[in-house]
Amino acid sequence: MRRKIGTIAIAAVIGFSGFFASGLSEKAFANEMQQKLNEVKDQQSSNESTRTEKQTEVNQLQAEQQEIRAEVERLDKAVAETKNKISGKKEEIDTTRKDIEKLKEEIEVLKERIAKRNELLEDRARSFQQGGGAVNYLDVLLGAQSFGDFLDRVGAVATIVQADRDILQAHQNDMQELEAKELEMREQLASLEQQLVDLENMEVQLKGQIAEKDKLLAELKKKEKETMHEIHELENEAEVLASQEKAIRAEIKAAEERAKREAQERARQEAERKRLEEQRKREHEAAVAAAKAKGEPEPAPEHVSSPPPPVSSGSWTRPTTGSVTSGFGTRWGSQHYGIDVGKNGRSGNVPVVAAGSGTVFQAYYSSSYGNVVFITHYIDGQTWTTVYAHLESLGVSAGQSVSKGQFIGNMGNTGFSTGPHLHFELHKGSWNGSKSNAVNPASYINF
Repeated sequence: MRRKIGTIAIAAVIGFSGFFASGLSEKAFANEMQQKLNEVKDQQSSNESTRTEKQTEVNQLQAEQQEIRAEVERLDKAVAETKNKISGKKEEIDTTRKDIEKLKEEIEVLKERIAKRNELLEDRARSFQQGGGAVNYLDVLLGAQSFGDFLDRVGAVATIVQADRDILQAHQNDMQELEAKELEMREQLASLEQQLVDLENMEVQLKGQIAEKDKLLAELKKKEKETMHEIHELENEAEVLASQEKAIRAEIKAAEERAKREAQERARQEAERKRLEEQRKREHEAAVAAAKAKGEPEPAPEHVSSPPPPVSSGSWTRPTTGSVTSGFGTRWGSQHYGIDVGKNGRSGNVPVVAAGSGTVFQAYYSSSYGNVVFITHYIDGQTWTTVYAHLESLGVSAGQSVSKGQFIGNMGNTGFSTGPHLHFELHKGSWNGSKSNAVNPASYINF
């Protein structure tokens, strides 16, 4: 989009300067300018369409950024919620670990109780081994002094036996409770620790997603910035195109005015030519009548001027009518820097016209060139100089602006000349005494 603004501006400046001094006919010039105007309009339409597309792209990028911001906000909330859960799990783990420590204390108490029961049972076992066990209980029963004493002894023995059974059962229950609590606590702690790991992994994933969203958001912002820069360039280009369109319209109007003025000038010249022809005709008729009255021979009619050469399209046109009598190049042992067009026995005036639009910078009498006109041209960025020598008379003056095909004088035989003719030179650049910039006019103009 980066985008052709420099090229357009250069075209607007150089292109117009080329138009102003080009050799196009006014009609061709107007057509060329209209074509340029149409091209500028097409460029403006394309520019507006591209700006619309870019603005749509910016709107889409902004909508995508909004969606990503909403997603990042959701992820941020999820991370915060996960962190809260992690804190809760850590508290549960701490509580569970404290419960485990408490359980360990209870386990120590159970272990002491179990140790004491083991010691009591061991004492009983040793007593059984030393006294025969059941025999001692029988001695107790048989040593009763009365039936009541016997019953008391039977109850005591039963109580002791039941107590032993209770001790064994309590011992077994304590052992099972101990194992169950240890297993429960281990499982609960393992579960909490796994939940903590899962939550921490979830937090890492969420942060990773946020990082990806942030990266994508940064890319979208960068793309939006680049697109906005392209839109600004397109807006600058649109301003240049608008200025160029305005300049072209002004030049079209100026071309129409120039064409109108030149048409008026041609009409004036044509009217002047007809007036001179009528004057010569009347003078000739008067001379013939006077001769008849005196009995003298009838005078020959004065020849009228030849018509000017037709103005061709393109940058250049033929400066006069007639055949080429001497070309560009070596002639008589020296370099001939122009083309000679002869009068070829024609009587009357043979008009010479400007070969291209430009400005007269010299129009005077030279001992070598005779009556001579120098015109500078600026065509398509190139400076040119044309020279028209040996003219019978000068029809323009220095500083005058002329159009291609405009009358500048009549073919003559002034200066260092061997007969009536036009000596025409074309220089690519400025004219100088050594004529180092001279080029063959026949390479540019159809003679």
